[in-house]
Formats: sequence, C-alpha cells, structure tokens
Amino acid sequence: MRLRDLITAYQQEKEQWPESPNALLDFCQYKYNRGELEAEDYRKLFSKLHNEGATSAYQLH
Repeated sequence: MRLRDLITAYQQEKEQWPESPNALLDFCQYKYNRGELEAEDYRKLFSKLHNEGATSAYQLH
C-alpha cells in the first residue's frame, strides 16, 4: 500500500480529509491492528509518516 492509498482509505472510511499526518499514522496503526494492512506495508507507511514528523497518539502517553 502506498501513502496515496492510505489517504484514499482514510477519506472513504472517515468521509473527510485527514487533518494531519498524525491522524494518518493513527489510522495506519488502526488498520494494521485490525489485520487490514500487511506488516511490510505498515512498516513502510509508519516509517514514511514518522520521518515526516508524525507522532502517534499512542506515543504521547
């Protein structure tokens, strides 16, 4: 899955544009935890978003 695909999935499921890279990162983790995202895709997307400065809500606690 590419970042563009993740954004499209977010828009379709949430019916809105992702408000931040953080929201995309959380959505990526959500999809992975539900088994809807392959581990390799998850790692690539997580790394890309994290490198862009995104932080997970899970990391803030």
